Amino acid sequence: MSNPAAAAESNTGVVGGSPGSTATCISTVKGAKACFQRYGDVIWTKDISTDGYSVYTSWTNQLKQPSGSWQTYRTGKCSNPGSSGDYASCDKDFYESSSTNAYGGKGSRIQVSACVASIGDDDCQTSTWISNDS
Repeated sequence: MSNPAAAAESNTGVVGGSPGSTATCISTVKGAKACFQRYGDVIWTKDISTDGYSVYTSWTNQLKQPSGSWQTYRTGKCSNPGSSGDYASCDKDFYESSSTNAYGGKGSRIQVSACVASIGDDDCQTSTWISNDS
């Protein structure tokens, strides 16, 4: 079963709040922090520097096919319109690992990248794959 490639999603996050204690976060790139909160499927981005550069979280969602191989299903970007110290969130709706997905398999995983927008190439750090098992 194949699915046509979808365009990358681009969202401006809602400033305020913070990820729950069950969120998986990475903050190894200077100036940005990225998190994925399984419960509610929320992508978080935080500006952790006063350098004046904007930050965003780039994400990839892969689904497991019946054959057992993984295939990219959705990709996107959650931009943070706030300033230093602010979290911004983008509410998504991903398949859960336990449900039958669009490819007919069971399995859903997310990878997030904390990114700082800069002149030229953006500086990003990517997480390991995170199972979306609610």
